[in-house]
Amino acid sequence: MLKDGASAIYGTDAIGGVINFITRRNYEGVDASAYYADTQHGGARKAMATLSGGIGNLATDRYNVLAVLDYQDTGSLRSSQRSWIGSAYQPDINLDSGSSNTFPANFRRTRANGITATGPRMNPSAPACNPPATVYAPDSFVGPAACMYDYMQDTELFPDSKRVSLLTRGQYALDKDTTLYGELLVNETSTTYRISALTISGEIYPLAGQYYPHAMVTSDKTPLNVNMRLVEGGPRTNDIDATATRMVLGGKGLALGWDYDMALNHSVNKVDDKYVDGYVRTSLFDAAFATGKINPFGPSGPEGQALLAAAKINDLARHSRGTTDSFDIKATRDLFDMAGGKAALALGAEYRREKMSFTPSALLAAGEIRGEGEATPFSGGRNVKAVYAEFNLPVLASLEAQLALRHDRYNDVGSTTNPKVGVRWDPLQQLVVRGSFGTGFRAPSLADLYSPVRLGQANGIYNDPLGCIKVGAIDNTDNPDYCGLQPDKLRGGSASLRPEESKQYSLGLVFEPQRDITATLDYWRIKKTDVIVSPEGSYFTDPVRNAAYILRGDPDPALPGIPGPILSIDSRLRNIGSLKTSGADLGINWRLPATGFGRFAVSLNGTYVFDYKTRETTEGPDISALGIYTNDQIIQRWRHTVSLDYERGPLNLTLQQTYLSGYRDQNLLADGSVHRVDSYSLLDLTGGYQISAGLKLRAGIKNLLDKNPPRSNQLFSFSVGYDPSYTDPRGRQFYGALAYSFR
Repeated sequence: MLKDGASAIYGTDAIGGVINFITRRNYEGVDASAYYADTQHGGARKAMATLSGGIGNLATDRYNVLAVLDYQDTGSLRSSQRSWIGSAYQPDINLDSGSSNTFPANFRRTRANGITATGPRMNPSAPACNPPATVYAPDSFVGPAACMYDYMQDTELFPDSKRVSLLTRGQYALDKDTTLYGELLVNETSTTYRISALTISGEIYPLAGQYYPHAMVTSDKTPLNVNMRLVEGGPRTNDIDATATRMVLGGKGLALGWDYDMALNHSVNKVDDKYVDGYVRTSLFDAAFATGKINPFGPSGPEGQALLAAAKINDLARHSRGTTDSFDIKATRDLFDMAGGKAALALGAEYRREKMSFTPSALLAAGEIRGEGEATPFSGGRNVKAVYAEFNLPVLASLEAQLALRHDRYNDVGSTTNPKVGVRWDPLQQLVVRGSFGTGFRAPSLADLYSPVRLGQANGIYNDPLGCIKVGAIDNTDNPDYCGLQPDKLRGGSASLRPEESKQYSLGLVFEPQRDITATLDYWRIKKTDVIVSPEGSYFTDPVRNAAYILRGDPDPALPGIPGPILSIDSRLRNIGSLKTSGADLGINWRLPATGFGRFAVSLNGTYVFDYKTRETTEGPDISALGIYTNDQIIQRWRHTVSLDYERGPLNLTLQQTYLSGYRDQNLLADGSVHRVDSYSLLDLTGGYQISAGLKLRAGIKNLLDKNPPRSNQLFSFSVGYDPSYTDPRGRQFYGALAYSFR
């Protein structure tokens, strides 16, 4: 892997480095493998099978054809299958992120207009409520007369998914200097997402409705502003089908002293999102609910169930399509002799046409899918041209330099020229010193630029720190207008986005005191400007600094000094000032001498981050995100993997530890103190045995000690109580695989 960035060589998006895969030139024979994994506590099973084969030898037959067929089937994992999954309400870590949309429903009285909610939340089923998902939590934001929906007791952590892919490649040698080739890749993935029942917020239940809770509302009766979960409609279920196709036709060979490779590429990606259950048509549901025959507080009668069934939809709501057509050519040759060997030159050019489109269904476009808002069809496209050159200069036997330059021109966001300089110096046989400097450029994607703005709900549930307060005579900590908020959120692209730009440096060494011991140490520093972000959590962490992106209602005269409640936030993509980060990568590999008991090896690969600072504006202050949950992400100061390998004849074993250091959580505790998230460490054990020349067995245990993720009060992810962005909720997992090679 190139850790220092490779944008001058591979393209402007390669700011953080690339991994270079080279396909095999000749592949003959047949290989088959099967893999199965399951978890100790159920759920998230995985099965895979791969069959590959190739015929022909380019050198003797003048052709080679290979094909690889791969199948994967992954099972779902629900929160109820993991006993360690906690509640969305854990006051000891200041986590209060359940939902006020429950079944039976919570309600509030309405003002004189019969619409605007007023007063505390109430629920006719409290305090019994309806566990395990609808629970009584009198000290939570919902208040003592209501119920809370604990969605962590009723959610899906992993979906069902199936994938089939086929890769074929054919090569034909016209002569000793010219080879034609073609590739076809087809990948189809079907995923079924099931989440909790639809949330219905702000629906008005009529005073004359047959299920009106007269026993609870005994005076000042008004229509009720209802927050409910449409349990009778079933869980929200989406089938998402994604198809990716890539076709390549090219030729490579030797001409006029140049080794060349040129190809045409046509790629198509299509995604269909079908709403198959749990969703309702807005106008039909609103009309049905207004009759009072749908029961928000319990089972509906036959009339209400019929009205609900008539309002449900089965709709191919979204169709997205992206295409890329490109032509690229690259050529290399030796130039002249230098003290360390032949100087070499590589030249290349690329033309690329990118297009994408999004087509909503008629229901989605009209805002007729409850909870989704309106969606606008859009399309966009652009042309990209690029040229690059790279010199490899062996100045001395112990000193080598690399000089590269790449120019890209986007017809929508401008042009950029990015250099890279790299040096390798071998002052001793046991020591290599290496360093590089380069710049990078990442253009906003077509989706970043052209995705239409739409209004949805925020990802997390938050308290407004300017309103959900307890100061002096004001105790506003159970005010539903300020506490336990999941406000509306503007999301989408922005045609005014600027490209991200970067500068990166690295300096390191490789030390090999003896043949079986190698150590590497590399310092790196990256600075990015105009970073593209879609913030959310930071708005609630610091609502004063982000006031321009928060829409508030009118302040309540009864709450002096408190601004109006948050109605929505603007989370559309935008550029922030800058990001600066630096750190060091450490690697140690030690292969111990062989013994009669076998041979051992130890390896360590770790990263230590010195700093990670963002700046909202060019003139703004630096905000450290190192070891602190900031801007919806975590940058751990230290992470590593340590492996102990053992080999003896046909047997090999590996015990590996993965470690990530702890950090300061997103939210303070109720007393204002810091909550620390514990470090996260997993052990994996894997082994292989070569049964025969063609047959190999592999088996292992992931998360050997069955360790659960550490507790966190983060609110950005829908799954709360832990952070799913870097942890694994599956627990201990067993797997086995067989591979056979027919030669």
